[in-house]
Amino acid sequence: MKVLSMMGRRHFRLGQHRQFYRILRSTGVFIVITFFTVWVLLPLVFHYSPGLQRFIVFLHTVASHVDFSRPELLGLLGTRNFYLTTDKDVSVGMWHILPLSLVHSAPEVKSDERDAWFEKSLKNGDPIILYLHGNKGSRGEKHRIEMYNVLRQMDYHIITFDYRGYADSSAVDPSEEGLVMDGKVIFNYLLENAGTSPIFVWGHSLGTGVSCHAVSELCRENKCPRGLVLEAPFNNLHDEVLLNPLSRVFLHLPYFDWAFIDPLRKIGAEFQSDKHIVHITCPIVILHAHDDNIVPIELGRKLERAAQQRQLREGLPLKFIQFDAKFGYGHNHISRAPEFEAVIRDFISGA
Repeated sequence: MKVLSMMGRRHFRLGQHRQFYRILRSTGVFIVITFFTVWVLLPLVFHYSPGLQRFIVFLHTVASHVDFSRPELLGLLGTRNFYLTTDKDVSVGMWHILPLSLVHSAPEVKSDERDAWFEKSLKNGDPIILYLHGNKGSRGEKHRIEMYNVLRQMDYHIITFDYRGYADSSAVDPSEEGLVMDGKVIFNYLLENAGTSPIFVWGHSLGTGVSCHAVSELCRENKCPRGLVLEAPFNNLHDEVLLNPLSRVFLHLPYFDWAFIDPLRKIGAEFQSDKHIVHITCPIVILHAHDDNIVPIELGRKLERAAQQRQLREGLPLKFIQFDAKFGYGHNHISRAPEFEAVIRDFISGA
């Protein structure tokens, strides 16, 4: 009986060892598969997938459940929805949001006469804000509507639109060049219809990359806007990718640039605002919150340093307005700051 008992214990111990080795082997296989998937397969998939690259940069196919033809359902009374052709086979969806003082003067019934009234209203002398939004969603996102309402209460016209590939605009692949063209064509439309009303360009997030590129070209064509507002900007897409939280797990890879940066150049998405901004010859104000986790404030500071070259060369006005993290404005809600209205009024009146 003692011998049988000892043999039983020996078999039990052997069974335990076998189970341990099976677990160890399974764990090793899991680690190898995880390593291969995260640090080999995912970089390869990204490098060879232009569609995925465009989606990561532009987030243009994220659904936006908005009836663009009825902006009043979103609380935007006195708003005209219309479309403008910006390129061959490309049309972009737009809103003209009236200053608060004109809301109740606008014709209510949609017609050619109403459209003409809206265009004529651009000449009334109130500042016009051409708003270029960031990636993801549409011109009808809640935080963007919140911004429009603040600006319209300051008696500004707001012209906002969706780039090609977004929302109700033409379903074509977006690129930096294409978005810049959209912005420039709309700016020229405003030049033709604004009379002596001052036009300002306002970019937010990715829209700062579009607006810096577009405005630099407009200034070299002697069509510079009265001023440029950059809200939550980055200096260039390379640095934004490096500091993005999603990139941290890959940064140590010796082939990081090959996998994630070089493909963005190939699809025409560099957004080198630090190079474009030196050619902008109008006043600039930069707005950035310390708790911005999407575009860190240090990238806004880098862009400011690039823009300071203009001051050294020509003494052009430049302001950097920062907002403390304790207020929680983050990436999308700087317009909630109590001093926001005063900051913008001061900039627009002084430009």
